[in-house]
Amino acid sequence: MQDDPSGAALLDAARRALTEEVVPGLEGRPRYVALMVANAIGIAAREIAEADRLQAASERVLAGDGVEALVRAIRAGARDADPDLHAALSAATQAAAEVWKPARSER
Repeated sequence: MQDDPSGAALLDAARRALTEEVVPGLEGRPRYVALMVANAIGIAAREIAEADRLQAASERVLAGDGVEALVRAIRAGARDADPDLHAALSAATQAAAEVWKPARSER
């Protein structure tokens, strides 16, 4: 059972409060540090919110194999031009990119 609001929602509220109420009154290095903290909070919130999607994307890339087995297969050329691996890697990359670099509307 998930408590409301979720951890991701609480982090997002903290990020918004920091950027909207604290950062405008800061200058120089303190402003930079506060924005850096706000960015880290945003990444953590998105990572929590997207945890299931990120896990599913990772599992799809590995397709039941461990990381070492996938690395060996790639190095041996066994997965060259593999459309399933390409699609899985594309989905995993997209999911990660949305966590690390949000849409402009979220900034």
